[in-house]
Amino acid sequence: MFAECSLVMLGVNAVLFFTGLLERADPRRVLACGMVLGIAGLLMLARHGSEMWLYVGVSFTAAGTGLVLPTLAYLAAGTSARRLGIAMGGLAAAAGLGQTLGSAATGWLFGAVMQSTFAWLSIPLAATLALLLIPRHWWPANPVLVSASPSRTFLTSTETEP
Repeated sequence: MFAECSLVMLGVNAVLFFTGLLERADPRRVLACGMVLGIAGLLMLARHGSEMWLYVGVSFTAAGTGLVLPTLAYLAAGTSARRLGIAMGGLAAAAGLGQTLGSAATGWLFGAVMQSTFAWLSIPLAATLALLLIPRHWWPANPVLVSASPSRTFLTSTETEP
C-alpha cells in the first residue's frame, strides 16, 4: 500500500511538472481538485467494504496530496527571497506538526471509532476547501502586499527596505 501511495504521488507530480500545469492552471483550482480527491479518498477509506475500494481510497488520497503539496511549494517559490524562507519554513513546520499531532490523533481516533476515523479526517480538508472556494474579492486586501512595488521583490544582502 505504501508503494501504491508513492507511485500515485510520483505520477501526479510528473504530470504537474512535465506538462507545465502549474504555470497554466489557476492554483486555487488545482488546490481545490487536490482537496476534493483527498476528501473522496478518505471517505472511501471510511466506508470501503473490500480490498479493491481500500486501494482506490488510498490512490485518491495520495493523488490529492500529490496535487496540494507541490502546488503550495510552487506558490511559495513565487514570493520574494525574504518571504520565501518564511513561507517554506511555515510549510515545513506545519508538515511536522501535522505528522506529530496527526499520528497521535489518528491512533486515538482509530482506537475509538475504527474505520470511520477516515471520515473524521476529511473534516479539516472540507473546512479548508470551503475557505479556498470563497471568492477572492471577499478577502480583505493586505496593505503591505498591495503597496509593494513589483520591482523591489528581491533584496540583496547589502540593500535595505525603505
